[in-house]
Amino acid sequence: MRRTCVSRRGAAICAGAWLALAMGGAEKRAAAADAVAPPAPPATSGRTTSLADCVAIALRESPDIKSRDADVASAEADRAGVKGAFGPKLTASAAVLGNTSATLAFGGSTLVIPSAWTGTVGATLTEPLSPLVAIYDQYKIQDLGVDTASIERVATRREIALRTIQAYYGLLEAVRLASVADDSVVQLEAQERQAKSQFTNGVIGKNDMLRASLALAGARQRSIQTRGQVQIQRGQLATVMGRPVDESIEPAPVTGDPPPSDEPTVEAAEENALKRRVEVRELDEKIAQARRAKGIAKDKLFPVVNAVGSYMLLGGTLIKPPLNVFYGGLNASWDVWDWGTTTSGIDKADAQVNQALAARKKLADTIQNEARQAFVNAATARDALVVARAAVTQAEENYRIVTKKFEASAATSFDMVDAEALLTQARGQVETALYDALIAQATLKKATGGTIPGAE
Repeated sequence: MRRTCVSRRGAAICAGAWLALAMGGAEKRAAAADAVAPPAPPATSGRTTSLADCVAIALRESPDIKSRDADVASAEADRAGVKGAFGPKLTASAAVLGNTSATLAFGGSTLVIPSAWTGTVGATLTEPLSPLVAIYDQYKIQDLGVDTASIERVATRREIALRTIQAYYGLLEAVRLASVADDSVVQLEAQERQAKSQFTNGVIGKNDMLRASLALAGARQRSIQTRGQVQIQRGQLATVMGRPVDESIEPAPVTGDPPPSDEPTVEAAEENALKRRVEVRELDEKIAQARRAKGIAKDKLFPVVNAVGSYMLLGGTLIKPPLNVFYGGLNASWDVWDWGTTTSGIDKADAQVNQALAARKKLADTIQNEARQAFVNAATARDALVVARAAVTQAEENYRIVTKKFEASAATSFDMVDAEALLTQARGQVETALYDALIAQATLKKATGGTIPGAE
């Protein structure tokens, strides 16, 4: 759809189409910002809520983040379980035994053994020796797993923060576009009144008066549509924050220009992304885990040696007194041949290391491309904002000149409708360009690993 019009009769239609397109763009951005969360202290209807407050609520209540918290706790529990394997393992045992009566005959004599019950209790202490190397490697794997889970939690927080920012600015854009549509209605109402007065006085024809009325009807319809979009965008933001969809959240208006970019060049953006993105650190941790797992697989080639100490108390019987038994020593075992099971495990672990290394290379390329795209989008959005603001100045001057001519009967209502449509279009473009620039700036921060307020 083109955003410029050349014919008089198409100018107002074009402005309306452009406003609908702009609102549709805001809706799409907000639709990409879905995140569901449980309740937090509600925002009172009509109370202005800052961007920082919205982000804080979303991060506190997001079920995605709570799930990541559980992942970290689970990883810490796994690490603690492996840590316990370093120490000796104490095993206790007990048994109760009974025998039936028996008669033994020997040398012409008989011996009657009555039925009886006896029991045994024992304890064994086992300390791993050679397995300590593998246990240490496993502990480091679980320790790296805790780091990985923590990094994934940070990445999730950054993603949810960006979604909230997108939804917040999407709502502000919808509010501003609705205001532009309302201003258009006010201007066209004034034009219609003047056109009716001129028609009554015979200055213009009926078609000129009807043209003004038709333009006003179209503007009112657009105003109704934009107000509906505001409600939709407000519900999108509430959903991202985990609030009820019908809750009234009033965003704080944006003042001033978008902040300057933290990245001076596209090369700097790519370099910083590789240094700061948590996803790169996460894959580095996984590569280290894979290398540790390869070491564990190799450890299975060697004998397993444990230190063992045991005590057992054997209950006495009629023909045998109780016994206390102590013993200790080393226990060794070695899988001399297992039909290639161990060596196959080593090959698999080696393949997983190579797989992780390839994934890191692919991720690095993806991150550099994301940083480049975000940098270009941010720069383009800032330039578009400058052009849009200049266009507003020109459209306002054009509207002022045409208005003077219309008042002097030197211009028709068609000219007025054209001028008003161009002014409305220019004002809407400024609002869209402003919030596009703000969203692009936040996206650039995420793409380059920069600080997203409230997400760190």
